[in-house]
Amino acid sequence: MTSAICTLFEGHYHIGAAALINSLYRGGFRGRIFCGLRGALPPWAEPSRETAPGIRVREFGDGFEIWFMSLDTPIHFTNYKPTFMRRLLDGPAAGADQLFYLDPDIVVKCPWEVIERWGTGGLALCEDVNNYLPPGHPLRTGWKQWLTTQAIDVKSPARDRYYSGGFLGVSPSEAPFLDLWADIIARIGKTTGSLTVLKQGGATSLFHSTDQDGLNIALMCSTAVVNATGPEGMDFAVGGHLLSHAIGSRKPWRGGFIRHALAGYPPSTAAKSFLAYADQPIPALTSGEIKRLGLFLSIAALIGRFYRRT
Repeated sequence: MTSAICTLFEGHYHIGAAALINSLYRGGFRGRIFCGLRGALPPWAEPSRETAPGIRVREFGDGFEIWFMSLDTPIHFTNYKPTFMRRLLDGPAAGADQLFYLDPDIVVKCPWEVIERWGTGGLALCEDVNNYLPPGHPLRTGWKQWLTTQAIDVKSPARDRYYSGGFLGVSPSEAPFLDLWADIIARIGKTTGSLTVLKQGGATSLFHSTDQDGLNIALMCSTAVVNATGPEGMDFAVGGHLLSHAIGSRKPWRGGFIRHALAGYPPSTAAKSFLAYADQPIPALTSGEIKRLGLFLSIAALIGRFYRRT
């Protein structure tokens, strides 16, 4: 089976992307990883060669390639995911049996063969932190009312799980779902007036996380088969062995472990997982920075054994 990976990043998120790529390589993935980015290439992109205008490729010599694709879109990258994936399936990833998107603040902890199995025969997804959203939930009721105004039918009214938009695996036969997801995002943007921000309104807003709400609305409007884990699949709950997702604004590569521990927030499993993959084959940080973060994380973890918010 031939698989391809993609992610999107800008700014300091290139540090998380490097750890993600390290985790994929060390887990046994070999193939193409497509990095859509805004701004300058990250320092770890070299040595690379230009293959087309706006595209550079770094090759590792054993079938492992990283493609850097400069993107020019005004919308927030989180809302560009389905469009980017569709563009890849119609272009440089056209020969892949599966295409997986992962946010750049995720690392893969399991062997690659497990991820490929996850995506066989359906959409590979992971339940979000707040994972249960029953059919009669006021949010779903509001979505259904909105879909009526858009003349879009609900085809799977019994969906009762809320999935993260940080990870998705599709096969080419499931590509129409990407079109549906992108269309829903575009319609949400017209309703709210913006696709340039990560979050809108408050937690009870009809559309708070545009890409993620759009994903779950698209699932209501589709009969696609879903292959999903619970929230443990991203370390949102205990017992996870697959992915680790450093959600929220406190990214592990930014440090602050001791300060946050003294405020009652010990280091997360995702922070520890990031450091485990920050060194090689691509140095996400310097060796000194990695050692220093590791020391501060250990001290913060010790503080967290005695003091944490309940």
